[in-house]
Amino acid sequence: MTMTYKRLGSMAILLVILAFPVSASMISFQLVETGLTETASSGQYSRLWESGLMSVFFDAGYIVTSSPIARMEFDRQIMEKSLNEAVAGGADYLVLGFIEYNIHRGRALPTGIVLRVYDSNSRQRIHEQNFPAGTGRNDSEEFQLAQSVGRVIISQIKDR
Repeated sequence: MTMTYKRLGSMAILLVILAFPVSASMISFQLVETGLTETASSGQYSRLWESGLMSVFFDAGYIVTSSPIARMEFDRQIMEKSLNEAVAGGADYLVLGFIEYNIHRGRALPTGIVLRVYDSNSRQRIHEQNFPAGTGRNDSEEFQLAQSVGRVIISQIKDR
């Protein structure tokens, strides 16, 4: 008799779980390095920032994708291309980040990052904010800084 109740209880729980659809928003990332010459190396900073930002969104339950890190000065074409790719890939939002570098004694050092968030459906920019970059004493602190910035950006998306 108890076996029947266990089966009925298990089936009821399974039906409740299956009755509620689960969905997650998809976020696409595109980072662009600016202020560098063709021969300058950005080191690990751009990848560190990309990983830090994406990890926070992933941990918050978002589906995350990224395009290869680009290097150029900002122009409307990179935004349009990235937004079109995000829409084609099914992303709900595009986070477009511009990491500004300065060359100091032959080394490329990041000085800041501008993050712009676009709604893929309306193709409108919904948020833009500047953040410091390159202020961590080591890679771990820089990664934590990127994660903190990611939390700020998530709060802007969750309000929508």
